[in-house]
Amino acid sequence: MKSRSAGLLLLAAAAAACGRVDFQQARHLEDTGQFARALKAYENFLARGPSGPQEIEAAVRAARIYAQVFNRCDRAVPLFERAARRSPDGQAPGATGSQGPRGRAVLLSREARRWVELAHEGLLNCPDFFPISPGARWVLVDAETGGKNMRLEIAVSTAAGKARVVGAYYAGTNRFMNYSRACEKKDWMTWENGAPILRYPYRQGSSWSAKVRGKRTDYRIEDVSASLNTKAGAFEGCLKVRAHIEGEPSWVFDYYCPHVGRVKTTLGAPEGENPNTELSEFSIPFSSPHD
Repeated sequence: MKSRSAGLLLLAAAAAACGRVDFQQARHLEDTGQFARALKAYENFLARGPSGPQEIEAAVRAARIYAQVFNRCDRAVPLFERAARRSPDGQAPGATGSQGPRGRAVLLSREARRWVELAHEGLLNCPDFFPISPGARWVLVDAETGGKNMRLEIAVSTAAGKARVVGAYYAGTNRFMNYSRACEKKDWMTWENGAPILRYPYRQGSSWSAKVRGKRTDYRIEDVSASLNTKAGAFEGCLKVRAHIEGEPSWVFDYYCPHVGRVKTTLGAPEGENPNTELSEFSIPFSSPHD
């Protein structure tokens, strides 16, 4: 009996050692840019069923490679969710699964909490329907004249870790109004000037409400695979989000496209949908897994 117990202990120790090797090998492969091999090593490690901080870190690192190197959010999201659920408040709206082994919340170190926060961030950004990375810029024009009547030039500016989209409206060469909106991603939502314009998970029919400037506003994702053409090009896989202020006879549809942001805005009414603004130019900086 003792020899059997000793054998089991040796097997457990060997498995733990193999897990450490897989994790260390994956880190080395990632750091040297061998991303496909790093993914395989991280997945080998995760397949062993580890628990604790290294499980969270490995899941996030593998997810970021899938998302940012291979543009595979379908493979990244389950890994981000695996890491996000490893905290008492880690359950994403609409997500399934336990927070930890047997449904118990896991007490996390500061370093592990940092990786959980990165998992939350990854879920909001995979795909990224509202980029707020420094250097991102957009030009939107009125749909009726293609910019002859109105042009909005905006870019992301950051200060003290907070993002703000700033710019101005133009009529021809005449600058007639400034533009400035605070933007952040928290609590499973993307916020713009205090309005929760997007909410995870991005599913057709998902809805939420908030009081914006003292009035109730209802949001609903009408489509998760919208296709549209603008002066900036053709876009697919876009979210169509309806925003309706309580008591108003009309509403707004905003179209958010992966890794680009808001591409088109239309005005909705019982008689139909009328174009308002559309994207004509944009530039979004590339983000690597090590950013």
